[in-house]
Amino acid sequence: MRTIAFLTPYRHLPSFSNRVSEHYNCLDLSDLTDLEQQELLKTCDYVFAAPNYINYTLTEEMIKGGNVKKIISPSTGLNHIEITSIPTIHIKNDPVLKDIWSTAEHNLYLLLKVCREPNTSIAELHSKNLGILGYGRLGSMVKKLTRPLFNKVYTMDKDHNKPEFFKEIDFLSINVDLNDTTKEFINKRFLKKFKKKLFIVNTSRGEVINEKDLKTLLEKREVLGYATDVIQDEHTASESVLKNKKIKNVTITPHIGGTALESQEKAYNRVLEKFEYEK
Repeated sequence: MRTIAFLTPYRHLPSFSNRVSEHYNCLDLSDLTDLEQQELLKTCDYVFAAPNYINYTLTEEMIKGGNVKKIISPSTGLNHIEITSIPTIHIKNDPVLKDIWSTAEHNLYLLLKVCREPNTSIAELHSKNLGILGYGRLGSMVKKLTRPLFNKVYTMDKDHNKPEFFKEIDFLSINVDLNDTTKEFINKRFLKKFKKKLFIVNTSRGEVINEKDLKTLLEKREVLGYATDVIQDEHTASESVLKNKKIKNVTITPHIGGTALESQEKAYNRVLEKFEYEK
């Protein structure tokens, strides 16, 4: 029986746990230290890793000379994996995502929280405008959830230039994919285009933000607040420049946007289904 090494907890998901255990020897490494996990990886046939559960990036060196044939990741973002010599099975652009609302709902929570911090003066949301940067699957979900709360909701993809987007919005929701064209796309130059001082929420990836630029704007109160579920280099960096007591109104949650149990069940079962099909 082939062995799957789980760097990610999975026993809390009954339907998935029962399903995968019927066909594979499951080696649960999720409670081990990073070093212990890495020492055992090479002995397994497959590795299961979600980005919000590991504190390092999977690299070629970690599997070199071992038995690992595939990586399995129940996620859309793959910045926790730097392995190209073997396939990675994932759910990016998969139809199942249309029924996974956890990250969009966390996005809503961050929008509400960022303007309710102590010493933050903000009018009622119904008089404010929201701008959604990146109008794909997640962006459209965020719009459905937030449309009843805001005066208007504007949407824009990164390759477009809508003057009203930069002129009218009070809140910016970042929902773009991470790729070569979006890395540090949100920087001082981009944010200076907006006519109003913004509250910003990010449930995309930390790397789409230039955190040093954002830190400067937060310190100057040119950005009113920032709430994020992701930071730059979250799998390797010990700290973010945004984790600074001198900066007011910053909320950082530990990449929990997609961790609602129902959403995890859907994502884990779907990636296992794809793995079985492609195996």
